[in-house]
Amino acid sequence: MNIETYIKQPYPFYYEELKKVLFILCCLAIVSFLFTYLFEPFVVNVSEHKINSLWIVVLHSVIPIPVAFVYVFFLKKSVKKIENWTLGKEFLHLAVILFLIGLASFLIRDFIYTNPDNWSFRYLWEEIRNTFLVGSLLLIIILPLNLERLIYKHSSVLKKLPIQQQNTKEVNTIAQIQTPIIEENFELDLQTFLFAKVDGNYIEIFYTTSNGFEKHLKRLTLKEFYEQLSSFPFIFKVHRSYIVNLRAIESISGNAQGYVLRLKDYPQGTVPVSRSKIEDFNRFYSDISK
Repeated sequence: MNIETYIKQPYPFYYEELKKVLFILCCLAIVSFLFTYLFEPFVVNVSEHKINSLWIVVLHSVIPIPVAFVYVFFLKKSVKKIENWTLGKEFLHLAVILFLIGLASFLIRDFIYTNPDNWSFRYLWEEIRNTFLVGSLLLIIILPLNLERLIYKHSSVLKKLPIQQQNTKEVNTIAQIQTPIIEENFELDLQTFLFAKVDGNYIEIFYTTSNGFEKHLKRLTLKEFYEQLSSFPFIFKVHRSYIVNLRAIESISGNAQGYVLRLKDYPQGTVPVSRSKIEDFNRFYSDISK
């Protein structure tokens, strides 16, 4: 696999729950403090210190918390489709966070050191370089290892799922779907239904046809749509933005984000199954395949 293909690999978006992000940042701060305090990886001139060396280590360990948290807060708001998150994007944004942490460390030098060259380019480069030296473990080792771990985990579980489904047809597969506007209510034939996905305040519903597939835009939320299909066990919400007909699945593969579904008569793309839905998906898919 070449580098371009590798960095385009899907990767989990871990920043949806800010409380977990804050907890992880605090844990990383503790690890950073212990590593810097015990091993002293950087040369320091104690005579220039305005405050005790211990507090300097504490400051450099704590500064990343607000910097990274604020960045992640706005990142979460800016990312609309987390299923499009990749390893390359993860690398890029973590590198930006490391740069900002290094910049913040540079800006507080006057508070820590008496050196008259605190505002020089040399020390700007030094603070950013030191930050990347510490953070390179996360960028170069942990991310690729986590990617391979997740791919292996999800691919391994897939082997336990049924390869083919039984040919079972419901006597009645017509669902009456109600929308906020009565005139826009419609019938849905679940034998031709493939999947539905969020499109702003609407949903796009994909069907098979004699010529392949087509899609219709409906004024309805995904939650409202799914609730009206709750009596059909083969309709499943695989992602916060997707509902799929489990009987329309042609093949399943695994990646770091979860599963990827390919559907019959829909060669244009795939449907994601998020990591949080995998356990329920396995159960539902196995049940309808019996």
